[in-house]
Amino acid sequence: MATCFAFLASVLAAAALALSPSPAMAARQSEINLTILHVNDTHGHIVPYLDKSIDPEKQVSGAEYLAKMVELERAANPDGTILLSAGDMFQGTPISNLFHGKPVIEIMNFLHYDAMALGNHEFDWGQDVLHAIISSASFPVLSSNIHERGGGLIPGVKPYVILKRKGVRIAVIGLTTPETRYSTKAENISGLTFTDPENVLPSLIRRVKAHGASIVIVLSHDGLDSDLLLARRVKGIDIIVGGHSHTAIKDPVVESGTVIVQAGSNGVYLGVLHVSFDKGKKKMLGFTQKDELKLVSPARGAQMDPNVATIIDKYDSQVRAEFSKVIGTATSDLVRDRSRESSLGDLITDAMREASGAQIAFQNAGGIRTDIPKGPITLETLFMVLPFDDELVTMDLTGEKILEVLEKSVTAENLLQVSGMRIVYDLSHPSGAKVAAAEVAGNPMEPRKTYKVVTNDFLATASGTFDVFKQGRNVRMGSPQRDAVADYIRKISPVNTHPLDRILFKN
Repeated sequence: MATCFAFLASVLAAAALALSPSPAMAARQSEINLTILHVNDTHGHIVPYLDKSIDPEKQVSGAEYLAKMVELERAANPDGTILLSAGDMFQGTPISNLFHGKPVIEIMNFLHYDAMALGNHEFDWGQDVLHAIISSASFPVLSSNIHERGGGLIPGVKPYVILKRKGVRIAVIGLTTPETRYSTKAENISGLTFTDPENVLPSLIRRVKAHGASIVIVLSHDGLDSDLLLARRVKGIDIIVGGHSHTAIKDPVVESGTVIVQAGSNGVYLGVLHVSFDKGKKKMLGFTQKDELKLVSPARGAQMDPNVATIIDKYDSQVRAEFSKVIGTATSDLVRDRSRESSLGDLITDAMREASGAQIAFQNAGGIRTDIPKGPITLETLFMVLPFDDELVTMDLTGEKILEVLEKSVTAENLLQVSGMRIVYDLSHPSGAKVAAAEVAGNPMEPRKTYKVVTNDFLATASGTFDVFKQGRNVRMGSPQRDAVADYIRKISPVNTHPLDRILFKN
């Protein structure tokens, strides 16, 4: 009898061994594949448009084509896909601006975004409109470093969300650039404080891990340089999905063990990051190394989502007749440049000076949002160049104060565009003494003399770099900047503007 029991036990043991997975099989069962889809800085671009820096002849972008790409990626990994936006989704085109972002949020709801970070331009229409956008979103809106007086978050905004895919908890923590303090009109962020991300992230990472998160994604609207620095300084971040700097990172960047991605701007790319993850060891095994960005385009053969096309048509039909009106013609491409004088900067500042009667005009290069291609210039094109509803502001400034503005301009990320002046910068000189020469109407600028200056109301009320404008005297509000430029284009068309050597550099 004992022999029979021993034989039975050996048979059962052998069967159990045969049925149990081998170490290699167990490892494979522990591995899962995730897909992280991401966009950023769409700026209301839901209709295809021409961007010659990407394709000189064919249009790019288009939300109906983006939607189909998202659907196909989800179908390939239905239980393991998440869709994220790193902010600045609404401000920038007539079809979005005139409806305060409603068509964009409607499309985002249809596509079932999993989370969106607040960008600085989400505040451009004021906090009341922002609250309306947040309340209409069917997905979490995130920012962990913006607080109201008393320390609370903006109503409806969460610091993070924890998603679950294929049994894995994924924390998504939102961040908004602290630059919002001075890159947004002061009245639009009244009562809000913006904390540096590295001061809030460590405790949040500990918190989400305590809640079972195995993967930590920072959804950051703070720019690539800041994201690289964050990865060096804060431990525990697996992935940064970025925005704000409009960087098209075609091949993911790895910094201090953190994978960093960003999908350009204006809805031109969909980021598709494939990640393999070991649930047992709770670590990433691999991720997309090359060609992480997929071009969104209505090119021949591109598939589209008819439901999203219907949403776009509903709003586009209300603005198309007005904004397709031609106001002039460009005989060559009018381009912007944030680091030097540009043909488009010259055109805009000339228009500002003519409309105001000022001696000198200043325009922030960052406020010029796209180029004007050769050919007919429509109201829609001009709207996309100047989408921020700025007004002209004239003031009196002394030559001494203008020199302060110029010194700050040459060391800023966005060089001020000018009209009525000729400036020579010597980059070999120390900071604060780089203006080698400055002329107004052909005469050397006199430090004690007062000059009539025109700028936009964003610069006129700016904090930070260009707060010198707040010291202007006899401040007067003028016409909408966009109207002034439209009138000027009508007057001088056909437009044939090239940089006129107003800003020169030595050494």
